[in-house]
Amino acid sequence: MLDVDKDGFLSTTAPLTDLGRLRMMSRIAEQVGEGVAVVDNEAWIVYANSAFLTMHGCTPEQLQAAKGSDFYSPAEWDGPVQSLMGDTLRCGVGRAELTRRRADGSAFSAHVTLSLLNDDAGTLIGRVLCVQDITVRKRLEAQLHRAALHDPLTDLPNRRLLLDRLEHALAVASRVRAIVAVLFIDLDGFKVVNDSYGHEVGDQLLMGCADRLRGCLRDADTVARLGGDEFVVLLEGVTDTDEPAATAQRLLRSLRQPFKLDHATVRISASIGIATGTSCTPRSLLHAADSAMYDAKSIGAGQIITSP
Repeated sequence: MLDVDKDGFLSTTAPLTDLGRLRMMSRIAEQVGEGVAVVDNEAWIVYANSAFLTMHGCTPEQLQAAKGSDFYSPAEWDGPVQSLMGDTLRCGVGRAELTRRRADGSAFSAHVTLSLLNDDAGTLIGRVLCVQDITVRKRLEAQLHRAALHDPLTDLPNRRLLLDRLEHALAVASRVRAIVAVLFIDLDGFKVVNDSYGHEVGDQLLMGCADRLRGCLRDADTVARLGGDEFVVLLEGVTDTDEPAATAQRLLRSLRQPFKLDHATVRISASIGIATGTSCTPRSLLHAADSAMYDAKSIGAGQIITSP
């Protein structure tokens, strides 16, 4: 096994001066894709590679009066940043995903590694900061997460997200003595539109219905698409027992207005089933509203039935 010296260089190589070692380490830091900076014990930045400057939109002159703390997000200072620094002091190295600030004030997501820097005698003389820009990765993760919980056509919550919100609403309702209402909506005449004008017009109609349903609700309410021409509205914190039926009437009036699409102007209606509850499961409440909707549909178009 070959011996290495204190800086990790092979002992068989020609000896390097301290200045030579510094130059070589600087060249190495310039070759890595991460931003690398060294701060002293007072947090002043004493070295930064080109990647660090580029990530943070800085010039070398700007860093002459900069501290490492200048590039952390103030909103994260008392939480994630302090945790990172604490881990570094305890373990010698700390890692965290944080929001970094550029010189112009804009922000980016980063994976940060902070390491203690000691001299030959073991005395702490500063810290080494390595920054990896993960903005693209975080954006893709957010997009995938949203795609898993939302309908791709209308961007409404899907069944999975609806059930999650319904479970939360029922838990809150049991504490505040309110009720939860579910309105199950099935469009009347959608198949005729789809068959007559094609799926492109049908998709436009579904998106138009989604917009109208959203426009009739409070910010606290949820409208979801389960698939096909089925939508569900979740009303949370209901204290007026007449509110669900009044909301259903408002939704029905909005859907009855003509839809002016690219290649056609169409009229539809909807059948709506209503179910309310507090001490029940999300799936049982959704099933009750679904059953009431089918009862409404069996009577004729544009009917509203409330589950007993």
